[in-house]
Amino acid sequence: MNLIEPISIGLSQLRANKMRSILSLTGILIAVGSVIGVLSLGDGLRNTIVGEFDKMGGTSSVFSSAPSNWYRDSQGRWVRRNWEEHLTYNDVNAIMASSDKVEYVIPYVNVGGADWNITYRAVSTVGQIVCSVPLYLMGENWEIASGRFFNALDILNSAKVCAIGAQMAEDLFGQGVNPVGMEVKIGHMRYTVIGVMERKEFFDSDYDTRTIIPISTAQKRILGNDYLHWIRVKVKRVEDVDEIAASMRHVYKRLHEHGEEFEIMTGAAALEEVNRLILILKIIAGSVAGISLLVGGIGIMNIMLVSVTERTREIGVRKAVGAKRSDILMQFMVEALVLCLFGGLLGIVLGLSIGAGLAAFIESKTNWIFVGVVSIKMMVFAVGFSAAVGLIFGVYPAWRASRLNPVEALRME
Repeated sequence: MNLIEPISIGLSQLRANKMRSILSLTGILIAVGSVIGVLSLGDGLRNTIVGEFDKMGGTSSVFSSAPSNWYRDSQGRWVRRNWEEHLTYNDVNAIMASSDKVEYVIPYVNVGGADWNITYRAVSTVGQIVCSVPLYLMGENWEIASGRFFNALDILNSAKVCAIGAQMAEDLFGQGVNPVGMEVKIGHMRYTVIGVMERKEFFDSDYDTRTIIPISTAQKRILGNDYLHWIRVKVKRVEDVDEIAASMRHVYKRLHEHGEEFEIMTGAAALEEVNRLILILKIIAGSVAGISLLVGGIGIMNIMLVSVTERTREIGVRKAVGAKRSDILMQFMVEALVLCLFGGLLGIVLGLSIGAGLAAFIESKTNWIFVGVVSIKMMVFAVGFSAAVGLIFGVYPAWRASRLNPVEALRME
C-alpha cells in the first residue's frame, strides 16, 4: 500500500464522522485562537509604546540624574551617603559644549509629592506639577491649545505663571471656559494661567491633569536652590546615543568628585526594559492559553482512542486482507494530524478576530491607536505547534490500533 491510500482512508473517516471531528478540532481551534489573540495584543502593545516613544524622541534621548542620597549596603539596608552631588546648569552647559551631536538638553526639577492641590475659588483638584523649560513642549511632542507656553523671559523673572492640561482646565473652570488670564492657587502660591494644553495620553502618564511651571520659579520660590533633579539630552541621530552617553560620563567625572555615580540611561535601554516586561506578560498569558492547547491535545487522544475501539473490526478486516502495521499507524496518525492542522488554521482566523476585537475595545476605552499584530512567524508557529500536538497525542492511539491482532479483532462485535 502506498502513502496516498492510508491518507485517503483517514480523511474519509473524518468526513464520515463529521460531528465527532468537529468536536475534536474545536478544542484545538479555541486554544490556537487564544494563543494568537493574546500574542497579537502583546506585539500590538509593544508597537504602540515604541511609536509613542519615537514621537517624543525617546530612542534618541539620554536620561540622567544625580546619585541618590541613599543606597543599599551589602546587607540590603538603606544607608545615607556621607556626601551629596547635584546636577546644575554647569552640567547642562558642559554637555551641550561637549559635542555638536547634541540637539538640546531639557532640565527638570521635582517639587516633591506626586500630586498637588490646585484651587480656583471654591473648586479644588489634584494634579502633577512639572517644572521645566520652554523646550519641554518639543521634548514631549505636546502642543498648546489656547494661550501660550512660558518663555525665556518668564524663566529669567521666575514668573508665577503656569500652563495647565485640558482636563485640569475642565475640572477647575468647567467646560467651554477659557481660563487664560485667570489665577489658580498651587500649594500656598498664586499663579496666572497663560495657556491650556492639547489633550494627550500616553499609557499611565496622564498629561491632561498636569500643570507646568517655569523651572526657575520652582527653584527660587519653592525649593530655594538652583539644583536640577534630572535632565533629558536629545541626540541628533540615534546612532550617536552611546557616544553622547560616554561623553556625559566624562563631563560628570570632570565636574564632580563622585561623577562616576551619576545615573545615565539611554532611551534604547528604557525601551529594552519595556520589551522585557512585555515579553514576560506574553509568556505568562501565552502559557495560560497554551494550557488549553494541551487540553485540546488530550481531547484529540481520547477521541482517537474511542475511534480505535469502535473500529476494531474494521482494523481487523484491513489487516486480514494485507494491510501492514505501518498502514494502520499512518491512517490514524493522519486523522489526528488533519484534525489538529485544520483546527490550527481555523484557530488563526479566530485569533485574528480576537485580536482585532480586543484592540478595538482597548481603543474605545483608552483613545490609543492600538492595532493587534500577527506576524507570519507567529502563524507558522501556531500551525506547527498544533501539528506537533496532533502527532504527539495521536501516536498512542495509532500505535494501539496498529498492534491489534487481526484474528481477535474480527471476533469482537
